[in-house]
Amino acid sequence: MSKIGKKPIIIPEGVSVEINDGKVLIKGPLGETEFDIPYRMKVIKENNILKVEPEVLNKITKKMWGTTRALLNNKIIGVKDGFEKTLILEGLGYSAELSNDELTFKLGFSHPVKVKVPEDIKVEIKQEKGRFYIKFKGIDKEKVGKFAAEVRKIKPRDVYKLKGFRYIDEVVKTKPVKKLAGK
Repeated sequence: MSKIGKKPIIIPEGVSVEINDGKVLIKGPLGETEFDIPYRMKVIKENNILKVEPEVLNKITKKMWGTTRALLNNKIIGVKDGFEKTLILEGLGYSAELSNDELTFKLGFSHPVKVKVPEDIKVEIKQEKGRFYIKFKGIDKEKVGKFAAEVRKIKPRDVYKLKGFRYIDEVVKTKPVKKLAGK
């Protein structure tokens, strides 16, 4: 039995859920999204509660039970409150700009780096004390996290000079600069 899979999902006010033909349509104040119910799983709606149950209890459905429930819960949270990730860009001469649907970064390369922002993700840039705070917002947790990771991958935080991108809650341990012997 799945500990997470057995927990019911409470549908918050302002969110509507419809189940038909192996799909769950979720509408909320921030938008709407669709969830495909995996093979051998079923979603039951009773009043304002959703329950995820396997059709047949076997090795595969035991593994998918908790995952299906967690993914469905994330979709409901996404249309109600949304998800966000924040990156910090630090470094002398580094900058970030947002124009139309394109992010432009100056990261010490010979050219500016341009990244196209997906349609369903909103980006905000704020500059404070030489740091750039880049906030990614959206209703799909996976897409927001993936896009933030792609941007971070362009110039990850350097452990020696502490320049580059890092998540707002990420702790980067510094390393001492290597010194030459005899000097």
